Amino acid sequence: MGRNRYRYSVLILGLALVGTCLHHSNLAAQASRDPLRSAMAKRIDESKQGTGAVVGLLTPEGRSFAAYGRISLGGAEATPDTIFEIGSITKVFTALILAEMVERGEVTLNDPVRKFLPMSVTVPSRRGKEITLVDLATQTSGLPRDSVEVDLNADTSPYAQYTARELYAFLGRYRLERDPGSKYEYSNVGIGLLGHALALRAGISYEDLLRGRILEPLGMTSTTITLNPEQRSRRATGYSVKLSAVQPWAGGVIDPAGSINSTAADMLKFGAAMVDPNSPLKAAFARMTSVRRPSDGPRSDQVLGWGIFRLGPNEIVGHSGGTFGFQTRLIVDLTRKRSVVAWINGQGESVTDLVGLALDRPSL
Repeated sequence: MGRNRYRYSVLILGLALVGTCLHHSNLAAQASRDPLRSAMAKRIDESKQGTGAVVGLLTPEGRSFAAYGRISLGGAEATPDTIFEIGSITKVFTALILAEMVERGEVTLNDPVRKFLPMSVTVPSRRGKEITLVDLATQTSGLPRDSVEVDLNADTSPYAQYTARELYAFLGRYRLERDPGSKYEYSNVGIGLLGHALALRAGISYEDLLRGRILEPLGMTSTTITLNPEQRSRRATGYSVKLSAVQPWAGGVIDPAGSINSTAADMLKFGAAMVDPNSPLKAAFARMTSVRRPSDGPRSDQVLGWGIFRLGPNEIVGHSGGTFGFQTRLIVDLTRKRSVVAWINGQGESVTDLVGLALDRPSL
């Protein structure tokens, strides 16, 4: 969602660094000796791209974190348990729900999405080819990026009050420009439609489906769409490019494309589960990488929910996220069983460089 263009760059991810875990009070003094913390400090103190940032690293030896700044102007210090908007990384969770439902036999990847929508809904097709669930999950449905006008300078989500009726009306009038499954085209509305259809198939809300199928099995207790009072107290404020506070992101029926809130600690639980042979979702995670279609980059492909690429001998999946107030990225190195998550509560450059500065370290 938002400003990110979701390119799976491999040029800056291989920086090997060393460092030690520091508390925020020491970061400013130590940043010059630690390129990762120096980059975080520069964004917060010099570029004013937000008020806080957190990077988390998972290795086979355990988890470590680097935090800099505060959750808001004058607020508490940012920590691994600070809640932030993960933006379009939400799409990975929606694709995992699909994979999990396939494993249960509730749906198949090649089911047309119209099968799970009300009979009155017209889903666009082209030359006899219908949009399938796998087309939606691999960003090859032929649907456009958005179904509403998106003003990147706004401070309120254009999807905040978006309803299923409006989504159905859009589908009924849209005409595909290419055959479903034929070409990658990033689509927020496509993943939103996928999550909506899966929720209808399950007979519960998308948020309840997410909680029951993914979050509870993985113990992700700080990950949610709707925040409770305790979670709201830990939520970082999102900021615009002018460092003005923006409203929390809301997606309406398009929630499955970008409305999850989480913490760096929880996101590393997710990364760990993807490479854990004993994970309760082992089969669903494996299903995610069982389908590959060409992406928009010369060295990457698209699997269910992720971009996938090679960095030297290592195979890596990744996804970026952006809302009007946050920039995020999550990567999982499938070969070395490593994962990195990074976030900043502001606008500006992507946080891919922070991921790159953390990926090869023994700890943060």
